[in-house]
Amino acid sequence: MNRFFEQVHRQRRAIALAAVAAIIMGIFSALRLPSSILPEVTFPRITVIADSGELPSEAMLRAATRPLEEAIRRVPGVLEVRSITTRGSVEINLDCQWRSDMNLTLQRVQAQIEAVRTQLPPGTTLDARLMNPTLFPVLGFSLTSDQQSQAQLRDIALVIVKPGLSRLAGVAEVVVQGGRRLEARVQLDPAALQARGLDAAGVAEVVRSSFHLSSVGLLEVNSQLYLGLSDGRPPDLASLAAVAIPVAAGPPIALGLLGRISLEEAPEFTRYQARGRQAVLINVLRQPSASGVVLSDAAHRWFAENRARLPAGVHVETFYDQSDLVRASAGSARDSLLVGALLAVLVVILFLRSLRLGLAGAMVLPGSIALTMVALLLSHQSLNMMTLGGIAAAVGLVLDDAIVVVEHLATRLVGPLACTRTQAMAEIFPTLCGSSLCTLAMFVPFVLLDGVTGAFFRVLSLSMALMLIASLLLCLTLVPLLVRVQPTATEHSGRGPQWFQRLSNYSITHRWVGLALVLVCVSLAVPLQATLGTGFLPEMDEGALIMDYTAPPGTALDETDRMLRLVEQTISTLPEITSWSRRTGDQMGFFVTEPNIGDYVLRLRSGHRRSAEAIADDLRTRIEASQPALAVEFGQLVEDVIGDLTTNPQPIEIRIFSEDRELAQRKAKEAVAILAQVAGVVDVKDGVVVSGPNVTIVPGPSAARSGLDASAITRAVEPSVAGVDVGEIVRGARAWSVRVLLAHPAGLSGQATLAGIAIPTAAGARVRLGDVATLRTDPGETEIARDDLRTMVAVTARLTGRDLGSAMVEIQHRLRRGLVLPANVTIQYGGLWAEQQSSFRGLIAVLLGVTGLVAFILLLAFRSWRQLAAVLLVIASSLVGVFAALHLGGATFNISSFVGAIMTVGIVSENAYFLVAAFQAAREQGDSAVDAARTAALRRTRPILMTTVAGIAALIPLALGIGSGATLLKPLAIAVVGGFCASALLLLLALPSLLAAFGSEAE
Repeated sequence: MNRFFEQVHRQRRAIALAAVAAIIMGIFSALRLPSSILPEVTFPRITVIADSGELPSEAMLRAATRPLEEAIRRVPGVLEVRSITTRGSVEINLDCQWRSDMNLTLQRVQAQIEAVRTQLPPGTTLDARLMNPTLFPVLGFSLTSDQQSQAQLRDIALVIVKPGLSRLAGVAEVVVQGGRRLEARVQLDPAALQARGLDAAGVAEVVRSSFHLSSVGLLEVNSQLYLGLSDGRPPDLASLAAVAIPVAAGPPIALGLLGRISLEEAPEFTRYQARGRQAVLINVLRQPSASGVVLSDAAHRWFAENRARLPAGVHVETFYDQSDLVRASAGSARDSLLVGALLAVLVVILFLRSLRLGLAGAMVLPGSIALTMVALLLSHQSLNMMTLGGIAAAVGLVLDDAIVVVEHLATRLVGPLACTRTQAMAEIFPTLCGSSLCTLAMFVPFVLLDGVTGAFFRVLSLSMALMLIASLLLCLTLVPLLVRVQPTATEHSGRGPQWFQRLSNYSITHRWVGLALVLVCVSLAVPLQATLGTGFLPEMDEGALIMDYTAPPGTALDETDRMLRLVEQTISTLPEITSWSRRTGDQMGFFVTEPNIGDYVLRLRSGHRRSAEAIADDLRTRIEASQPALAVEFGQLVEDVIGDLTTNPQPIEIRIFSEDRELAQRKAKEAVAILAQVAGVVDVKDGVVVSGPNVTIVPGPSAARSGLDASAITRAVEPSVAGVDVGEIVRGARAWSVRVLLAHPAGLSGQATLAGIAIPTAAGARVRLGDVATLRTDPGETEIARDDLRTMVAVTARLTGRDLGSAMVEIQHRLRRGLVLPANVTIQYGGLWAEQQSSFRGLIAVLLGVTGLVAFILLLAFRSWRQLAAVLLVIASSLVGVFAALHLGGATFNISSFVGAIMTVGIVSENAYFLVAAFQAAREQGDSAVDAARTAALRRTRPILMTTVAGIAALIPLALGIGSGATLLKPLAIAVVGGFCASALLLLLALPSLLAAFGSEAE
């Protein structure tokens, strides 16, 4: 290695230039990297939605759900198929194996549903999509106006805003919700029809046939080829009124003479509002590789530049902007990185008592970050909470390598046994590489980790591994060139505080101390871990809340709107909420929604004092008091997106399986009563989603005698109820649908009016609907949920002020005691709790894998089972610091803190590697085990204390969790800080004692 480091010294100018170039490239790469909240993850989920009009849910289950489920189940790699069947629609979610080729799987799913399309009800529409975060909006704008109608606002959104925003780089789709559609309405006069022997259905069929466009062939005229067209489409209302309707007993009559033709707003069963006013909502979806921050800036700039194109009085307001969280998260991670780095460098300077040496070690940081940014750009990553958090969390480890090199050079370049720089680097090279391998080993198992944990924390481990590799490269090349040592700089080389040296010497001399210390730590770690609350992902303050609401089944749109306006009065009293948008009969995302269901997006004021959870609790209490009929639940968008893309957005989900749906629903209501007794459980839902009531027309015996069947009655009644769509009038970029309906003098209301509808018979007579059919009012239908071809009811709930693990333990205990299940009913726990259990199993495998790799490296380097056992005991004991720190920091044991515990294994093994190497070097020089342990402890005291204090200083900003989104990595930082604290004591007190004890036994 001497030759290598000699070449490094000779090429110092080129290395310096390369370092400067790397920093410049890093800055360039950071500016080009897209920004987002979370890493770009391809979730293994596909959603299929089938729409068959207004078929009852039972008929929909038989005609559409089951054939689609059975077809999709044949696709290779599908693990689970879940479906929700409602009136006229079915939503099927299929989960596949992680790392599957989801584009290929989507093609196979589309092929399977096309194969069974002929078995589905006529007119069924099908849509299959890959579910990923880009299906959810990153930007939301509302258009409101006191001067423009809702129809005009919708036209503005569709004709001006949507095309403009769609042209922006990075925009995948612009979804317009709300407003009113205009339609050409033909209201037929019953008296005019009866006078001419016509019926509404027959007139509608004639009008439909007039909207005819077809080719008659190609014509060659004057050396030119013309396309011959037959076009009978009415271009305007006047032409529509002139459509001739044949009359059996006389000449044809113009459509306009049979009723009134006008341009009206089409009926809508959804409603959209912003800030308490009817609004058109514009949702912007980004492409996977696009930066949310750049897209937000471009969209706001577009509105500013095109304000003159919007009519006067149209107000544009932002009700959701994910870039706020991205900016805040990136800013908090950046600030944590800078503050932590400055604190760590200050620690190094104070320990080494040399500004020059401290700055020499600090130069590793900008170089490592720059090289990491370049590598992230080349690996198609983005700047998100995981990549930035990984860089911030790695600051202490990066400085650890630099501290080792600087401290070693400061010790070896002066004094009676001084050597050359090249010799000093050659001495430390094997140990430095071995210890780095111990740290890098903790990232290898993450490559094999699946699920949400693997998807997110693989990216964090990648950024940390890149930082460590870059720091190792710089420590071997750049740092030795920067170190300039003064003789007085190492007066106390390798020595820590005197009292600490005496304590360490005592533990080595009394070798039982090390084993006793290890046993005490392990015995404390077990109860500390057992009493920790557990969770899935840490709670994040995203700067926005999602409030889902459900009105009683069958509630009219106007009544639901009345209740929600009172809710909005409550919302307006909360100072933390700056703006909001509301959907009724629709939701954010690609889901089936009942008309009495909807959601709010509540945008929170920047820098709000109360937590998002506290705001949600306050709002929930007020709404329950003022509108008890309205069921609400709260979540945050990113949290719900992760839940929707994996299993269920609710933390608690109790699946009750039974083919007897009424029995399952009864058991679900019993489960709800039990959950309501559990402290901290809120937003409990029984999973029984009821549609509005039905009025069913059942043909009687007299219908057959009149020559009428069910289809003939349906055809005759339809114009009187919903009307018949017969075509559309195209007006430039706009199109008006044409609807023919039969006017009623007093309006259509109730069964009595419906029973009085005249039905033409085959003989030309007319009969009342009530005379040939029975009108039956049925209660509302329930949605039918199925999981892997089994019917189920899913009871869901959320938590406030309580951890997920303890709540689930209590819930399971109470359900075992209080919920009696018949033989044909089974129960299963899902939701985020199931995802947590799966993630924990994966992380346990990672922990074991990391420990195995570290053990292999240590055994390979030192060839001693006893020394390996000593290191593993210290590693296990260090976890007591992790659990104690989580208790003190008020954090739960979730996947973030679990990763912090795994990182502790790598940190402890790296420092232990240096100490064991020093111990072995002393033994090879002939020292006894006790003397070798004393020498190693004395030599490593200052470096270990330096790396510990520097590592803690670097992680303090993250551990405080300051800033939006910073809480995601707060438990990780707390866990690592605790691991640093415990490991320092154990490495300097317990490990030398164990080495002395085990070494003596080996002699």
